[in-house]
Amino acid sequence: MLSYKLLRVASLLLFADMLVVDSKVRGKPNRNKVTSGTSLRVLGEGINASPPRVPHFAKDTPTSVLAAVGAPALLPCKARNLGAKSVSWIRHKDLHVLTVGSFTFTNDERFSAHRDPSSGDWVLVLRRPEPTDSGYYECSISTKPVTAVSVKLEVVVPSAELLGDGSVYLDKGSTLNLTCVVHFSPTPPEFILWYHRDKLVNYGRRGGREIQVDTRHRGDVTKSTLLVHNATLLDSGRYSCKPANAKRVSVAVHVLESETPEAMKTTSKGVSTSQNHLMFSVVTATAFSLLTSLVDDLNFTRVVPRCLHLHFLAFFTYR
Repeated sequence: MLSYKLLRVASLLLFADMLVVDSKVRGKPNRNKVTSGTSLRVLGEGINASPPRVPHFAKDTPTSVLAAVGAPALLPCKARNLGAKSVSWIRHKDLHVLTVGSFTFTNDERFSAHRDPSSGDWVLVLRRPEPTDSGYYECSISTKPVTAVSVKLEVVVPSAELLGDGSVYLDKGSTLNLTCVVHFSPTPPEFILWYHRDKLVNYGRRGGREIQVDTRHRGDVTKSTLLVHNATLLDSGRYSCKPANAKRVSVAVHVLESETPEAMKTTSKGVSTSQNHLMFSVVTATAFSLLTSLVDDLNFTRVVPRCLHLHFLAFFTYR
């Protein structure tokens, strides 16, 4: 009799457990709670649970940033899985707390921080950086103990140069080509202005003349090229290049009248008249040198015939 009662109680418990399991499967699943290490399949959809992750920094978090005077410095902090934790930026040299989250805790209005919506990074922005701002900045997560990463900021001063030796000479009607190179500029300058005689150069086509500017950036170098087609005498003068983040540099341009057409003509042998004059001068100088050496030897019988021969040979050859 006792065994019969025990068997009946066990049967009821087993039936009740089956009802509970069936209720859990048919009930509406809670997607915000996934037990660690389990795998559930609900309405044909698989959910692979993973252990909860703690706040940390991404492996590709930069540890150094190069910025230039005249352009904002951006220091990214790739903090992940923050949850309720906050991100702070601290300056190493004086341990000054610059920002906590999006709040600024410094009187230096150049500093601010914001969260990039596309990447999720907390970015420290330093507007109008100076070389004295170079140093280490620390991004920290408010965990216990604190999780932090240091970023080295280097602020450089860009410099500009105009290619050439200080002066440019070209013939009237040719193309003036000036190239301004900006060095140590990690980001392109906001602008590069060209001046002619302290007046801003107007680009475009006017009266059959065309003025073009082509600017390209690669690495930490920016090149801006000024082209003035069909240059005239009025295009002479001092040209200047002024980048937004570097000092102004200048070069003197001289547009010259072209040589006369007769002087530019070439002979049938492809030798220009100016070249003929040069060759004639060389032959005459050689004859004079020979004459001097012969006179020193006082051998006049050899001097006169030899000089006459060289003179007539040069005259008929290079005329």
